[in-house]
Amino acid sequence: MKNIVLIANPVSGNGKSIKAAEITQQTLAAKGLNIHISYTQYAGHASQLAKNFITEFDIIVAIGGDGTVNEIASALVNSTAILGIIPTGSGNGLARHLKIPMNLKSAIKCLYREKIVKIDAPKINNEYFFCTAGVGFDAQVSHSFAKMKGRGLTNYIKATVFEYFKYHSKKYSLSLGENNKSQDAFVITVANAAQYGNNAFIAPKAKINDGLLEVTLLPKPSFFDAINFSIRLFTKKIHEHDKVKTLQTETIKIDVPTESGDIYGHKDGEPEIWHLPLEFSLKSNDKLTVIGNTDKL
Repeated sequence: MKNIVLIANPVSGNGKSIKAAEITQQTLAAKGLNIHISYTQYAGHASQLAKNFITEFDIIVAIGGDGTVNEIASALVNSTAILGIIPTGSGNGLARHLKIPMNLKSAIKCLYREKIVKIDAPKINNEYFFCTAGVGFDAQVSHSFAKMKGRGLTNYIKATVFEYFKYHSKKYSLSLGENNKSQDAFVITVANAAQYGNNAFIAPKAKINDGLLEVTLLPKPSFFDAINFSIRLFTKKIHEHDKVKTLQTETIKIDVPTESGDIYGHKDGEPEIWHLPLEFSLKSNDKLTVIGNTDKL
């Protein structure tokens, strides 16, 4: 019999994860499974709990948003424990890529159907990410969004419009192996999964288990290009725009020659502050075992 622990972020979804944890526990217990719940109390607590639970539980379920999922997943890389996800956040990028339903009852079904897959676990400056990470305009928006009262797509759009009129492109130095290049960019996103979350596909060609990172570079868009980009994000066609550059790599180093010290970044939906230069890397032996809802990643 499988031992399962639910790690829930009580803040996620304005308390939605508490109710989700209770319903998940009741549903799985009714099927004769051993279920326990543990609630996080502070930032980083989910990761610490997951590390403590690795030897005790077979399946460790993240109930929360992308930040909670990242904390727990980071602790489970290369372990025998399996990650489950009950999405209650605003973006839910990894859950969406894995085809896990946003409906609670349907998401719970995934846990006992157990479509188990192994996915890549890339890093940014030695910290794991599983969906997307990057610098530029979207990182600025992420930091602005984090300061707003309330989550959700509406506030994210407000933050995007507000920052659009203030933010300027940067000239970046990109290193891919022995290939070095200088590139003006408004956005540089390094993707493991295809989307940011909310079905906004910044890297539609990304495959989460192919051993490669998908890099998307966007220029500063005009007002009309911005509308076009936005439509393409939600129709999986951003990479087809003639002003958008994409590339695949196992490792990419990013620097800003005119700056030093720290830079705004984003990782799995959460704002970060990183020290330059940045190194995004993917090692073939770093894997995460996760319960999804599809055999095609």
